[in-house]
Amino acid sequence: MERFFMEEGAVKCVPADGVCFSRRFDVIVCGLGTAGSVAAAAAGQKGLSVLGIEQCACPGGTTTIGGIRGYYFGTPGGLYTEFDRRVEEYQSSHTETVLESRKIVTEEILQESGAKLMYETVLCGIYLSGTKVCGARVLTGGIMEDFACSVLIDATGDGTACFMAGCEMEFGREADGLTQPYSMVSVMVDENNAVRTTNFDFGRVDQRDDKSLSEALIFSRSYEMPEDRAGTFVAHMPLIGVREGRRIIAEETVRLEDVFAETVTDMPMFYSYSDLDKHGWDTAFDGETLGDWTVGANLGAYNLTVPMPFRALIPKGYDGLLCACRAFGVDRNISSLSRMILDMKKAGEAAACVAALSIQHGCPLTEIPYGELKQMLTKSGCLNEAYCRGVRVDGRFDCDGNELVPRGVSWITEPEQLAAPLSSLTPGEAIWSARRMGEKARPVLYQLIASKDENTKKHAAFALSATGDKGAIELLREMAAARDPVMLRDCRKNNEQRGAMAIYYLGRFADTAAIGTLAEIITDENEPLRDAYSGRFSNGARYRISGFRYEYFQFVSEAAMALIRIGNAHEKERERILEIFKTAFLDETYEKRITTRPKMSSEGSMVSNIKNVAFSAAGRWGLFI
Repeated sequence: MERFFMEEGAVKCVPADGVCFSRRFDVIVCGLGTAGSVAAAAAGQKGLSVLGIEQCACPGGTTTIGGIRGYYFGTPGGLYTEFDRRVEEYQSSHTETVLESRKIVTEEILQESGAKLMYETVLCGIYLSGTKVCGARVLTGGIMEDFACSVLIDATGDGTACFMAGCEMEFGREADGLTQPYSMVSVMVDENNAVRTTNFDFGRVDQRDDKSLSEALIFSRSYEMPEDRAGTFVAHMPLIGVREGRRIIAEETVRLEDVFAETVTDMPMFYSYSDLDKHGWDTAFDGETLGDWTVGANLGAYNLTVPMPFRALIPKGYDGLLCACRAFGVDRNISSLSRMILDMKKAGEAAACVAALSIQHGCPLTEIPYGELKQMLTKSGCLNEAYCRGVRVDGRFDCDGNELVPRGVSWITEPEQLAAPLSSLTPGEAIWSARRMGEKARPVLYQLIASKDENTKKHAAFALSATGDKGAIELLREMAAARDPVMLRDCRKNNEQRGAMAIYYLGRFADTAAIGTLAEIITDENEPLRDAYSGRFSNGARYRISGFRYEYFQFVSEAAMALIRIGNAHEKERERILEIFKTAFLDETYEKRITTRPKMSSEGSMVSNIKNVAFSAAGRWGLFI
């Protein structure tokens, strides 16, 4: 046996054959937040002996001391509904807010389940016999204690136990290694003395690094956004909203390309349901798989249904260890969808069921009988086949602020049916349908790019490009050169302007003929004066943020990424592109043209990061400033 632990950010291990465990539990749950509190309660209710450790002084995590009161998409059903029912019942006869009520009720349910709870307790080590987790070391009340277990559930939010155990993990996006912006909730009292909360975004934080996390905590509590402060300020919530961190490589890792290819699991534990909610405007740097969907087809706010396999909870090559938090086995694109509160609660319940079956049958976690797991999760409502609903348009309001009527999406399968939607300002489904059809759609699309109708020919150019065909590249160049300002209207938010979409495809095709236009966009001091960036073409389809020129930012970031893709494909163009980057980004003039927000704000951090992405790409080419 060995004990694994972290020292100065690195994982180390020492022999531990002589360890004396204080007590043995069937299940140890590390973290009693959104997922962990449900996991501990569910495991206890199944008759397992449970130890729940939590570094804070109460359970609930994001849904209590994080200040998040409601749910954003996800699918209903499961053990959490009993938590919610009792919270509502408690509130009806007490004066506490929903956040305080959740703390009280969650602890009551945990105690009723028989779980032993240890607050203000920190995980300090993991015991492994080979690749089987068999215990944990914790620091509590200034004393180190060792506990044995059959299964350890990592519900820390950031996969701390999995990382400590040496599991293979991913972090951040490929372009710059960054994660999504974090947020912070503040409590306000409005003019009617009603308590409410505000939730707004800040820059990126690497919560693995003490300095980065400390800076984020200090800045978020000192920075004011007056437009979000209607009312009397009461307090900042103590837990900031970190949306993304480490992710395990699991026995079955869900990736966006597999969802698009419809090669998903046949052993789901629940269905995730949301849009790919990135909380960042810099989609240019999120990669081509996501870019084809959000930029190339303007479907960024469409909702996806993703069956989540139970094997996504199991780190690859390990036993006795489950990851029931946002660090479970998904790529960073899917993580922006599956991190929602309801999904995390379901992941906690599913992890408890997997653990129970493994203990009951005396088998590895990977070999539990799925039929029994499905029956358990279906009975509680955690898994409901009725919620396998594919792609949908959903939300409260459309891009004009009108009430939105949710609907399912059926992709077009016959090329002749593409013409009508491509002639509209909502061509996204037709563009993606053409992508799905591929070569079959191209003859019709070639006819449509010759149309005299401007919408038809331009949107057909996007559709043809989505199939991988360069036949409309002249039209793409024209739209980019004209900074085509027309904003499409497929989505309730995050719609794209045609000029930015054209730039995206020119980058995908690594079009050297576009370099001049792209260079002008990022270097010309008079570029921001163009009408395309005035905001008058936005048609109410975007969130407006004072001090941030979103349209101009989108063109600049897409142009920079297109130049990087051209440089990746054409070695002879790299020095020229580096000179363009030096002209554009060496000083901070370009930042001031886009935003007046400080660097650590969400907008400021995205703007300043453009030069980092650009010069990092040049560095990979072997070129330096």
